[in-house]
Amino acid sequence: MSVATQNPAGVPIPPVHEHQPQPHAASDSIQLPPSPPETVDGDDTKSTTSTSEPDFPLPPPANTPPQVLDIDKPTPDAHVPRDPRLIRLTGVHPFNTEAPLTDLFNEGFLTSPELFYVRNHGAVPEVHDAECLDWEFSVEGYVVFPR
Repeated sequence: MSVATQNPAGVPIPPVHEHQPQPHAASDSIQLPPSPPETVDGDDTKSTTSTSEPDFPLPPPANTPPQVLDIDKPTPDAHVPRDPRLIRLTGVHPFNTEAPLTDLFNEGFLTSPELFYVRNHGAVPEVHDAECLDWEFSVEGYVVFPR
């Protein structure tokens, strides 16, 4: 049997082994995520890879617009097909757009590539995949270690 002692103000102090921390009043409403399952070394019965479909949403498939829009044909970007749903913010050129909110909501949480916002300050260079295989990227100017 343990005996409680008193502090200098005369308030009883319970013995250490009987003291139970009390949860904060607001913690009753907090829902913590479930704990992950325990990992057991050498347990190869459960594989982390699967050939079935993932249980999370995949991005929408890309549907590249089939042709260049008439409004883009007289611009330096005449080689880039655009989605006609995009809202142009700066006129015709440079091409700066956003997708209509209704189309974004209809697509869900993940955005298809043709509805990504576009910010350009000039023409989009026309580059073919075979041309850029040996390109290099350099950072120059006011940097700590230019290479």
